Amino acid sequence: MTLQQLRYIVEVSKCSTISKAAQSLFLTQPTLSKAIKDLEEELGICILERGSSKTRFTAEGTELLCYAKQLLEQAQQIENRFINGAVEKKRVSISTQHYAFAVKAFIDLLNNEQCSDYEFYLRESKTYEIIDDVFNKKSDIGIIFLSDSTSRYLTRLLQSKDIEFTPLKNFTSHIYMRKNHPLASNTKVTMQQLEDYTCIAYEQDNSSLNFAEETVDVSGFKKVVYVRDRATAFNILSNTDCYNIGTGCLIDGVVDDNIISLQLDGYGEKMTVGWIKLKSMEIKPVVEEYINLVKNALTLSYVGLERKK
Repeated sequence: MTLQQLRYIVEVSKCSTISKAAQSLFLTQPTLSKAIKDLEEELGICILERGSSKTRFTAEGTELLCYAKQLLEQAQQIENRFINGAVEKKRVSISTQHYAFAVKAFIDLLNNEQCSDYEFYLRESKTYEIIDDVFNKKSDIGIIFLSDSTSRYLTRLLQSKDIEFTPLKNFTSHIYMRKNHPLASNTKVTMQQLEDYTCIAYEQDNSSLNFAEETVDVSGFKKVVYVRDRATAFNILSNTDCYNIGTGCLIDGVVDDNIISLQLDGYGEKMTVGWIKLKSMEIKPVVEEYINLVKNALTLSYVGLERKK
């Protein structure tokens, strides 16, 4: 097995077909196909599913692809350090559900950073993408929540991918809305009171309720608007009578001052927010710093009616 062979399969994953990958690598298609076939024979696995219009990786091929990307990145780092004399960049990648405290911690991390050469990534993503990012080592850690109803399923899923979940804080379900919402004068609200208002939910592209970011099944609601990012959700909340279901966590300077949160009455579903990582993945010092900043942001955050006072 050579680094060149690993580069070949990574290029195939980018181009979707062997013919396009061969063109990109300035190889003939038979040459590329033979190189991959030789690698399959050497490792005793089938890397690609052949015969369809697009080349698909098998389960073993997908696992090999993850290792190949990691090895090639490490090889590049070695080359940069010892051949090119470059100083290795500090890198950290975080995937998270749509949480203000995760953004607050990231802002603090940037403000604390003294290194002049770094690459930081913050991905507000869908739940299954966060898990995949961690599994495929695209992100160092992910931030998600487990609820009473999803905990069993997600725990099994994480275990099957050799991913561990570390809890950070428990929340009860809350409703986000603007200060002058017709229900804003209440101390608590029920789903019955919200029935005629539009619910803002985060799109998941997955029919399973286990991946939803809301503890309530919104699929049967009369009026639902699906969005992909937190900024859009909060802009809509701030300018309409829509509402969103979440932790209720508010952070000054990150969440619009026009947004408040009310406890969702009669709905006792607990949300346990935590972070995930591959069990085999060693935590970098910068990631450990970020986790501590998340804990600090959660300590500084507040839930409830304070902004109405």
